[in-house]
Amino acid sequence: MALLDFDGDYGRTYNARIRRLIPAYDAIFELAAATAAALHPEAQRVLVVGAGTGTELPALLEALPQARFTLVEPSEQMRGFCHELLASIGASGRVAWGADHLEACADDTFEVVISHNVLHVLAPAEQEQLLQQMAARVALGGCLLLSSYSESGPPGLELGLAIGRSRFAVLGMDQATIEAVLESRNSKVFSMDAERLEQQLTQAGLEPPIQLLQALFNHLWLSRRSA
Repeated sequence: MALLDFDGDYGRTYNARIRRLIPAYDAIFELAAATAAALHPEAQRVLVVGAGTGTELPALLEALPQARFTLVEPSEQMRGFCHELLASIGASGRVAWGADHLEACADDTFEVVISHNVLHVLAPAEQEQLLQQMAARVALGGCLLLSSYSESGPPGLELGLAIGRSRFAVLGMDQATIEAVLESRNSKVFSMDAERLEQQLTQAGLEPPIQLLQALFNHLWLSRRSA
């Protein structure tokens, strides 16, 4: 269960604050959409796990023009924001909402499965459970695109934290907020260990993940299931 309050103040101000918290936030979405289009330009079925406010959806809808999208999002408030965005771009007819949690959804498979910034709001055991559930929904020849917070070990950890502090300050974040963000590491936001990620995906029959992007501790990975 996510420890951040997506149905409260955190979710209400999510769009206003998230780009300060996650480096290369928009670049991750852009590259994921381009990757999906390169691998599956004629995809018919796409699953988005943790659709949030829907920020990534316009680029995906454009990149995969023949696809219908199934969205999973447990937060009622975030679903509301996503509904508004989809209506504003005239795309409501191309999406359907699955159950609030992936484990309750039908066992359909999809050419493209995408999950951005979800794994790191779950504790490690829940991360592994969700990875298994998402991997099971990747069709033969399909792909899984994941972005998440993932810490490196020392000495890269210390350097990354120092750069992160400096970046937050440059973006105008006050010192108390910076400390609160850093204190959330592995208490509200949990690192997705890269080795554990590979282990879970390969055990589920997917290929080892390829890292497409790294911005400090935020990563975008691609994994595929052989046809």
